[in-house]
Amino acid sequence: MPASYKLKGDLLKMELVGATAPDDVIATFVQAINDPKCPNPVSFILDVRQSHTLETQSVPEIRRVAEYLGPYAKRIGGRAAVVAASDVHFGLSRLGSVYSETVGVEVEVFRDLESAITWLGATPP
Repeated sequence: MPASYKLKGDLLKMELVGATAPDDVIATFVQAINDPKCPNPVSFILDVRQSHTLETQSVPEIRRVAEYLGPYAKRIGGRAAVVAASDVHFGLSRLGSVYSETVGVEVEVFRDLESAITWLGATPP
């Protein structure tokens, strides 16, 4: 499954594994937010460490996915974290964070999951 999510306490963690299209990312996010088990508010982490296609996405696609968080800003506490291992994923995620900030969501990019959880103030799973 290229995009998946897990709910653990007050944490929603989405993972992109292998080939993932932007529409898959958005659809999985919507599915997760609409899951009856998803708390409100929820701490949101996007883990792109195993993505094989993030580096092939165009800037307009990165922008579209990043700006999609806007209507959910209150639901995710106005913040989201991205976990990226490679320099390319880190840089592209930082680019996406600029676009998400234009819709009221502060996004920080991290190299490890623990730092992301700490920054969000979420309860570690």
